[in-house]
Amino acid sequence: MKIKFVIFIFLGTVLLWLIYSAFQPYTVKFSKDFYYDYESGSIFGKDDLVDITPKIIDYSYDKNFVVVKQNPKYSYDFMYNYPEEFNDKSYKNGLNEIYYWIISLKEKMVFGPMLPEEFNSMCEEKNIRLKFKK
Repeated sequence: MKIKFVIFIFLGTVLLWLIYSAFQPYTVKFSKDFYYDYESGSIFGKDDLVDITPKIIDYSYDKNFVVVKQNPKYSYDFMYNYPEEFNDKSYKNGLNEIYYWIISLKEKMVFGPMLPEEFNSMCEEKNIRLKFKK
């Protein structure tokens, strides 16, 4: 009797997890050119547009901009698109730091990685009022 109950609970839990997983989004599409992938923790740009590699900590977006908070992972992987001038020196304070990015969806441009002062200045300059969730 106890074994049937345990099996019933186990199968019920697995079924609930499968149903829950089926309705969870694995990507968030910002525009036809940029999307966030939950599984990799990255933002991908279409074709030759710049990718923002793991680990994306937080992001916010509207129809014009995406703002991104990142704790970079040192990983030059074939799946990411890097501009030719991009290298690990782009992360001015090393890789164990928080950096910010701005994606202009209409211009199809990616700005970053930036330190907080640069990010705040660019947000003011471009009149970006987005706030991070976390």
